[in-house]
This record gives sequence, C-alpha cells and structure tokens, in this order.
Amino acid sequence: MADSALTVPELQAAQTTNYVAVAAGALVAYDQVLTFSQEFDHIWNRQWNFTTALYLVARNFGSLSVIGIAALWICINWTYSVNVNMFLAVTWAENIFLLTMQAILVIRVYALFNRSRRVLVFLATFYALQTTATFVMTALLFNNRALHEYIGSVSPAIGSVTQAVNTNASPFLPIAQDSTVVSVVFNTVLLFFALWAFVRHALEARAMDGGWSINVLVRTLVADHLVYFVCSLTWLSLTLAVDYATEPELNVSVILLNDAASAFTALTVVAGPRMVISLRAVENKARREGVILGGSLSTIRFAIQEPPTQSERVTEIRGATDEDGEYE
Repeated sequence: MADSALTVPELQAAQTTNYVAVAAGALVAYDQVLTFSQEFDHIWNRQWNFTTALYLVARNFGSLSVIGIAALWICINWTYSVNVNMFLAVTWAENIFLLTMQAILVIRVYALFNRSRRVLVFLATFYALQTTATFVMTALLFNNRALHEYIGSVSPAIGSVTQAVNTNASPFLPIAQDSTVVSVVFNTVLLFFALWAFVRHALEARAMDGGWSINVLVRTLVADHLVYFVCSLTWLSLTLAVDYATEPELNVSVILLNDAASAFTALTVVAGPRMVISLRAVENKARREGVILGGSLSTIRFAIQEPPTQSERVTEIRGATDEDGEYE
C-alpha cells in the first residue's frame, strides 16, 4: 500500500462526504414521516397482496442501504469486523431494493401490455437471469478474502486528520461493476417497454376519440416510472464512475462523485416506494369522484367492470387486478 498524508482540499471533501451521507439518511427518514399517513391509507389500511409485500421490502431495504452508508461514513471507531459486516449488509440491502423495484416495474409493464404473455415471459426471463447474476456476484463478495483485507486496510476512518490514502485497487470492483451494468441495462429495457406502451395508448386514444386523452392511470404509471428511472440511472452511473476512477479513492474528484452517488441513492429510495403509493392514491381519488377508469374513453380497464364490447376490446390494455379490482 502506498500511503500519503491528506491535503486540506481532500480533508474538506471528506468532511463534505460526512454531511452528504447524513443528509441522505435524513431525507429518507423525513420522507417516511411525510408519507406515513398516505402509507397508512393506501398500504396498511388496504387488503394486502403481492405488490404490498414488494412495497414493504423496497421501503425497508432501501432505507437500510442509505442509513447504513451514512453510518459507515460518519462513525470513526468501527472495528474491523463491524466495518466488513456493515459493508456487506449495505451491499445486500441495495441489491434487494433494486431487484424488488424491478419486480414492481415488470408487473406494471405487463399490465400496460394487456397482460401479454410474450412480454411477461421476456421480462421474467431477463429478470430471473439478472437476479441469479446479482446473487452470485454478491455471494462472491461475501467469500472474497481479499475484500475483507481491503476493507480492513482502509483506516482510520473519514474525519481523522491522520487518514492515509489507499491507492490499492479494490479486488471486488470488477464484480460490483458487472452487477451495476446489468442493472442499468434491465432498467433501460423496462423504460423502453413503458414508453412504448404509453405511445400505443396515446395513438389508440386518438383513433377512438380524435384527441390525445391519456388515461390518468397511464400518465401516473409512466411519469412515476420515468422519475424513478432518471434517479436510479444517475445513481448507478455515478457509482460506475467512482468504480472506474483510476485516481486514489480519496482524491477530491472521486469523493465528489461518491457524494453525488449518495444523494441520488437517497432520491431513488424515495422515488421507488412512492410509485406504489402514488398509483393507489390516484385510483382511490378516481373512485371517490366517480371517474370511470374503463370504457370507450379509456384504454385501462378493471376486472370488476363489465366486459368490453368487441370494438373496445381491440384497443384495450387490461390492468392486472387483485380481488377488489385494484390496479397493481
């Protein structure tokens, strides 16, 4: 290991990292408080189903990943064992959060495509391959002796003026990079399908009604999906930029990239679970106001409604429903 004392700009950048990590954790915690009443109405006070379970997994593991990162950065007295275990816990939490959100997006795209089995088989196969690859890569991290030695070699922690710069290449970066690239590719595929469904819906609505009357549920689905995609893509891209950096890991530019990645991690963790709450809120509002979500003016239909006529069936995108007719 080649060690050198930190410069003043590097120390200042390291301190900024502490602040960003705390701010990211505070943002996630504040969002949970802010959305508690909505969560109670649309999640806890409703009949539970598969999407509810996915929401809870994404919510909890996403929060754990952000708060865990904050703890790793701001605490200067972690022992070697605690440092390694916390790093691995954060890695698992991030992977589980991303996989759970992708499962939710697969369900939504499947519904937008009229529950097309071909779309489902394609996306489910891609998802299964990615899930397998992610778990294998994470397992390799868990059993990588060089990783444990590497984590233990980075000391003392951020905030100490005697901290040394570790210029050794991290032994787990190739594994982490491969996992991140696969996740970016699949997220892009899911967005492509969502936008494709949106365009189809808009064209069908125009053919039926002579105007661009986009169904409120379609708008909500695609808009939320787009926000989540931008946040997650930025987060994963910044993570890759940090991983591919050839400068020492405490170089100012690398630290700033890592800070930006932490900020977008928190935004992604906030945006993901809100997708479920947002859609249920729109659906409940429509029901209270007596808005018909199916029929000739809409290309989303629910199982509790009367079956469409033959002409309506041509342009129908049928939403997946649970027992009470809720779109998932």
